[in-house]
Amino acid sequence: MRLGKCFGTTTLLLTLVLSGCASPPKSPPEPQDSNSPATQQTPSEGKAQALSKGQSVEVQTSQGTLSVEPTVVGITDEADKPSQTPGDKPYYDPLEGFNRAMFGFNHYFYSYFFIPVTDSYRFVVPDVARDKIGNAFDNLREPLNLLSHSFSGEFDKASVNLGRFVINSTIGLLGLFDPASHWFELEQNEKTVAQTLSDYDVGSGAYLVLPVLGPSDVRGAFSTVTEGFLHPTQFIMESPDRYYLRMFEGIDDFESQSQRYEKLYKEASDPYLYFRNQYIQGQLRDAIFDINKATGDNVSE
Repeated sequence: MRLGKCFGTTTLLLTLVLSGCASPPKSPPEPQDSNSPATQQTPSEGKAQALSKGQSVEVQTSQGTLSVEPTVVGITDEADKPSQTPGDKPYYDPLEGFNRAMFGFNHYFYSYFFIPVTDSYRFVVPDVARDKIGNAFDNLREPLNLLSHSFSGEFDKASVNLGRFVINSTIGLLGLFDPASHWFELEQNEKTVAQTLSDYDVGSGAYLVLPVLGPSDVRGAFSTVTEGFLHPTQFIMESPDRYYLRMFEGIDDFESQSQRYEKLYKEASDPYLYFRNQYIQGQLRDAIFDINKATGDNVSE
């Protein structure tokens, strides 16, 4: 029994994947003279575009007026040396020692276990079958999305999550198919506990590399643990079966990113800094898009 619990705890770590492996980081915006015409925001210019140009913006929220400062993630941590780019701010990484050790462990785990397993999974299971399996796991997540949207006061989106879960679990054959999107135009809208906390102005905290899961932060780690306890499999399946299913979900998720991870790791001069900066910049882009969505501005990528 104790061995089963230990195994379950380990496999639970496989439920999410590297959140920083999705795409290469975008280059920081070119610095401009604050007095030049190009930096003057016009009424027709969206807040997202203003942030991307390095300007501060004010956003009206339920908590009052927030002043949002643009952030540029430094390429290195050489805070004691002059920055190579004007306006560039080296990122403070207080947990770097631990993070680098965990990053090394994760790479070893990926290289000698996770990637071979996902390669075999990709070889054995056809694309169309993997697509349906992914749909089923997405459907299992809908109750979590519903809770997160509800706690954020987004009850319209929560109702969509409920509708999607009911329709796809029945007509969609336990989520293998997605009639909610194709027939009823109820589009998928994922929301995590971390995003809900962000809505209440809870900061992300220090950058943190999680065992197996990879790049995250303190808020994201809390979100991962919380969602692990609230996942529907905790209530509809017995152990160790639910752990086997969560492990399979992790393999299915990582399959789409394993080759990209290998390529980016080999090309980076310092893989730890590359994936860390990519994660931080991804968080910044998400924040910009959230602000844009809240204020109704249009974003051009």
